[in-house]
Amino acid sequence: MQSQANLNWGIAAAGRITQDFVTALGTVEKSRHVVVAVADVDGQRAQEFAQRNQIPRHYDGFDALGLDREVDVVYVGTLNPFHYAVVHLMLARGKNVLCETPMCLELEQAKELYVLAEQRGVFLMEGMWSRCFPSYDRLREFLNNDVIGEVTQVKIQHGFRLAHMERLCSRSLGGSILMDIGIYALQLGQFIFGVSPVKILPSGTQLNKDRVDVQGEFMLDYGDGRRLVALVTGLENLENDAVITGTKGEIKLYFVNLPAVQLLVLHTIESLQWSS
Repeated sequence: MQSQANLNWGIAAAGRITQDFVTALGTVEKSRHVVVAVADVDGQRAQEFAQRNQIPRHYDGFDALGLDREVDVVYVGTLNPFHYAVVHLMLARGKNVLCETPMCLELEQAKELYVLAEQRGVFLMEGMWSRCFPSYDRLREFLNNDVIGEVTQVKIQHGFRLAHMERLCSRSLGGSILMDIGIYALQLGQFIFGVSPVKILPSGTQLNKDRVDVQGEFMLDYGDGRRLVALVTGLENLENDAVITGTKGEIKLYFVNLPAVQLLVLHTIESLQWSS
């Protein structure tokens, strides 16, 4: 059998999240995934990142990465405000792109990027890692097989002490607890109900001195008696779980933001019954 060609990766930004990605990629069969270049606005950081991870080429700035003919796909892990510009550059250069969440800070920017990807005939994906883990395959199986009946409510509490972190508390850096960990609640609602909410009902938002949200409570109304209720905070550590309630039972999803160790606990009405 003829072996498949390598998929050559370029890394845009030399930070902690891109380091995590490169480390994870290193666990995949090396004959298929190879990191061949890294770029950063700080050339010294790019060089140190390359040396630390045995990456053959490093660039001072992202333009040269987009011109590297060996690079098939670029992982973009810059700070949130710079996602749009870097992804746009890579797509325009004909690169496939995997972008860290959130794709963009504005809906219209994201729409523009997907149009550009289609025009250029390249792949573009937001890196919502939760969807790629076995626990979500199991959750999908439960839902498709009607194990808990029709889902009527999803309740999420998700929080960590993060409000002191500069990238989360600064407006100029795209700070927002909703745009950071709140996306996990939003994507879970989309995953379960498969449609956009008909109403978005905020019930409490706390802002810092820079008027950046550090805590939020909201309900998403999906119509027909279906809803998602969430508390998302950067002020305290919460249990970080989700309870998915259906007409025949419920599923408890632990560590909603950390799918590598997610557990699904299933309770059907029958399993909760006991004799008097």
